[in-house]
This record gives sequence, structure tokens and C-alpha cells, in this order.
Amino acid sequence: MAEKKPSTSKVTALHGLIVTASVDAGRIEEISLPELDANFILVTTRDIPGTNRVRTLDAATPLLTSSTISYHQQPILALFGYDSESVQLKAREINISYQLPTAQESPTAVIESTPYTYHFGSLESITGDADLAVLERSYRYSGSDYRSNTLTRISVEMEGDILHVYTPTQWPSHVRETVSDTTAIPKRRIVVHRLPFYAPHDEMLTAPSALCSIAAIACLKADCPTDLMCKVESFRPDLSIKRKSWYYSDGRVQAEDIHVQVNQGCEPMFSDEMANQLIAGLVPLYPLQALNISITFSSGNTPPSHFFGDLGYADALSSTEAHYCSLAKLTGYNPLSWRLKFTAENTGHTQVIRTDKYTKLKDLINELSTRCDFQRKNAAYEMQRRMRVKLSTFFNYSRGTALACGPGISGFSSECRSLPQQSVQITLKPNNKVEVNTSFYNNGSSAEIWRQIISEELSVSKSDISFIEDQKEMLDSGPSVLSANSGRMPQQVLRACNQIKEKRFVQPLPICESVLSPKQPETKGSLFFSNSWIALILELEIDAVLLQPLVRSVWVSVSLSRIFDEQVLKSKIRHTIVSTLREAGALLSHRSSFEIDISITSDGEQISSSVTSALKGVVTAAFISALEQALGTPVAKVPVDGATLLAAMRGKS
Repeated sequence: MAEKKPSTSKVTALHGLIVTASVDAGRIEEISLPELDANFILVTTRDIPGTNRVRTLDAATPLLTSSTISYHQQPILALFGYDSESVQLKAREINISYQLPTAQESPTAVIESTPYTYHFGSLESITGDADLAVLERSYRYSGSDYRSNTLTRISVEMEGDILHVYTPTQWPSHVRETVSDTTAIPKRRIVVHRLPFYAPHDEMLTAPSALCSIAAIACLKADCPTDLMCKVESFRPDLSIKRKSWYYSDGRVQAEDIHVQVNQGCEPMFSDEMANQLIAGLVPLYPLQALNISITFSSGNTPPSHFFGDLGYADALSSTEAHYCSLAKLTGYNPLSWRLKFTAENTGHTQVIRTDKYTKLKDLINELSTRCDFQRKNAAYEMQRRMRVKLSTFFNYSRGTALACGPGISGFSSECRSLPQQSVQITLKPNNKVEVNTSFYNNGSSAEIWRQIISEELSVSKSDISFIEDQKEMLDSGPSVLSANSGRMPQQVLRACNQIKEKRFVQPLPICESVLSPKQPETKGSLFFSNSWIALILELEIDAVLLQPLVRSVWVSVSLSRIFDEQVLKSKIRHTIVSTLREAGALLSHRSSFEIDISITSDGEQISSSVTSALKGVVTAAFISALEQALGTPVAKVPVDGATLLAAMRGKS
């Protein structure tokens, strides 16, 4: 079956608009509707044929609400009509009255979960040493300052007994399941057609499922195709990390106590996996005798938030690297010399991330430092920081540089049990034709990597490789998040090709092999496996007129096992660096001197772990540390703003 194209039926599609709550919390007292003629279709909770829930793993949120309001702009009802302008005008006549929380009821009540913990060693026995000094720092990554929205269009139509859904989505099977649950239509009668999309912060992960369900319910009620044009928003969780380290004056760190608070909005989702991702970023690369991590998730009257490019690994890694930069300076080291001396595998406990050899990281750091003359620049800026004379706010000219590093991880942890089985299928047909069955979007650089693997392993031409277009037969490959398209997916493709090679010339064609989500026996109990290292150095100065940190140069070195397309990889690295810096509040140098210098090394044939999340983490960590050197004061919150810089430049904390 060829992929169905958008309908050109003579039947005019209905255009929809979702009416949302105008308060943060409370109850709906009354909904006053204007007079609606036959040209309008109203969708409320009463019109839902199936369940009024959108299930995401172990969590569930209401599709529409008719009573309790949990957050601002929560969907209440939808109005559809033959003209989008008339729908907007009619929607303005809908009046909704609310019963707001009383003085005794907190509209922002926070419910905390049971803490997730990770620990080894005994803090009590180690921290009693009187010779130990203590470093306490807090790092806050403000979710309220990171909000993105994307305008998107969703279309639904019925053809015979088949419901066709056209939507941009990172998780087609979730759309299909949600539409089936809410409309009570069996999944075999629902076909999801993926549309092109751009979702840098995973805006198209779960939101399209609810929107498609609303459009599908309207389509069934009106017996007419429907269109829904609206903004898909993505909300980043509020994240607060408090770190307390005990160390000797010679730089040896003995123990650390870490407390993390995560606000995920009204309905926590992916909490188990997010805890694993946070732990992976919080455990340092540097030996400790004892470590205690406590992660508490809270929910309140804010929109649901979960994914925002990753599940917290980048922020956790950022706090770790920024923290140990501060500790290095306190003990008389620069960030480079301290890392070269103390970076080593911690043998006192099971590694959270089973990494490649630490010698590779040290070589990477040394090469990077030499390339950008880090030792000299750091010494000069450190002297400037110590000898600075504060004449006035606008004469307080300053610069800073910093180093950060970490392992690259991709995909979900080895302990993730909530996701269903995810698979990819490869079929070798006669005449060396190959067909790939996956629910991942098969356009772009990722698909070229899959084609390259198949072409090399099966000795076929890339032009003979095609992707299945029959949406009914499409396998569930899981959500396209956490660099699965460049981390997990290539591993599955490679495994399927190896299985085909074992049977080739032994069994008749076609040979079909399906591969489930890869297990990681090589991790030996670890949550993640990494064969990628990344190190980054950043240089900035304070623009005292614009009150913004002006990034001058970034140098980055990446060690991978296998490179498929170096130019595409470098382009992605540049994009990630630029977007991360802008989100952190940085201003990129407007002079031609601004540069991003990238060095990539490869030393094997194994599929590499993705470096995207790690890159975000080390960029933010280097930015924080360089900014602290330039300002001469700690930076506790990201993104930074003008008020923060002005206070620091005036000598205030």
C-alpha cells in the first residue's frame, strides 16, 4: 500500500481551535456557550467515545477537562467550523467561570515523590576527618526560562473504515495508541502518516498524540475531515542541584553529598528514567571514597514537562564539571592540571557509565589545551581576576576561560522497563534489494547513516535500499529521542545485517530479520555504555554595555569509535554549541574573530555513542566556569541575565 496523500476530497475540512483554561488552578463552575448552528462542531469530555486519558508509560493526563484545572492553558474543549476566522470569533464568545482556590488551599501546592537514591561508601566515617575542607555550591537550571513552541497542523479523515491521521510526530505508535484509546477505534484501523517536522527540544514527542485525538473525535462526530492548527509547546523541568564536597588541600576529593530537586509540572512523566540520566551525569569522573545522591521529583500547578532535548543528563553533567572546576581553583590547580592528575576510574563501586579508556580522555584534554593555548590564557585571566580593581561598573572589563569534559551517552538506560519493545526489520530481497521497516522518520542525515551501514555490511548499492511506506505494517521503533536515531538505531541496523549475513547463501531469499532494542551485556551492571569522549574549552568576555557574556571562541575535541560523515557531524556539533550557548544567555561574538574549532578522532569500527547530550553539558559547564572567572563571583543560575551580571560587576552576590 502506497502512503496516502492528503485528501483532495470535495468535502471541505473543518478547522479547529482548542479553548484552554485562563487560570492556574481551580474548578470550572460554568461554561457559557454561544448559539452554535450546523456550521460548528463542539468537542467536550462528553463527546469522547473512549477514555479521557493520554497515557505515557506509567503516567496519564486528561485529554480534556470539565472540572479540575491543574495548570494554565489546560485544554477544556475544542470548537470546529468550516472557516477558521469564524471559529476564532465564535470561540471568543465562550465564557468559562472558575472557582478559585481559597486562602486555605494553596494554588501552587507541591507534591513530592519518594526520593531516588544512589550511594556507596560511608559519608559519616569519611567526613569526620578534621583535615578535610568543604565546598558547597548550588546550581539551578530554570525551566521557566526555557519554553519553546512550534506552530503545527494536524489533519484527520475517514476513508471507509480506516482513520487516517496526518501529523508531525517523534513517536508514531504513541499517536496511534492514544487515538485508539480516546476514539475506541481499533489500532488496526488507524494509520498514522508522519509529516516533516523540526523539534530541537522534542516538542513532537507526546503533544501531537493529544491533538490528533481531539481532531479525530471531531472527525467522527462531524463525519467530515478535520484540521487543527495550533502551537505545540515544550516545557523544560525546573532543576535545582545542591553539591557538598569534602576534600584535602592537595586536591584529593574524598566524598560528596548531592541533593537534586526536579519540578516536572502537574503530571510527572519519565521520572524513573530521568533519575537514571541524572545519576549518570552527577557521578564524577574523579575517584571518591563515598558518594550520596538524592533526587526528589515534585509536581504542582504548572504544565507537564519532561523531555527538553534530553532527560537531565546535560544539566547534571554541567553541574559536575562546573563544580570540579571550582574545586580545582580552591586547591591551587588550574582546571587542566587537576583533571590530568585526578581523572581515573573509580574502582570503589560499579560504574554508572561504562566508559572507554580514561587515557583517551587525558590525551584528548592535552591535545585540546595545546591547540588553544589554554594554560597561558587561564593564567592571565586568573591573574586579572585576583588583581582586579573595581573602578566602576562599566570599567570592570574582564575575560574568562574554562575546560569541561565528559562521556557521551545515547538512548535509555539499561534499567528502563517502561518502554515497550522497540524493533527494526531489514529484509534482503532478490536482486540485492533491501527493505527497512522502522517508524523513525527516514529522511535526513540519520537515514543516510543507516543506508551506509546496510550498504557496507550487505554489499548492496544505497539506491537499492528503501524504507517501507505501508503505515499499517510499520513496526514500532519507539520514540525518536535521546539520539536514538544516531545511537540506538545504527546498532540495531548493524545487528540485523549481521544476522542476515549468517543466513545469506545458506537460506533462499528473501531473508527477513527483526531486531529488538539492543541489550548491553558489555555494561556489566552499569546504566549506560559509552565509547565516546568529549572535551571543550571556551573563552568569553563581559560586554559591560550590553550586560551580556560575549563568547569569543570555542574549541572542542571529540573521540569516537566510528565516523560516518565527518562534515555532517561537525555541522551538528556547531549547531548544538550555538543553540546551547544562546539558551544559557550568552551573546556570540559579533566580530569576525568568533570561531568554533572542532577536532574529531576515530579509532574503531564499533558504533559510537552519541555526544549531543554530553556536548550540551560541557558547553554549559565551561560557560558557567568561564563566566565565574570573568566576574570573580559564583554563578548559580542558568540562563544568566543582565541583572545577574550587573549585581556581580557591582560586587554583590
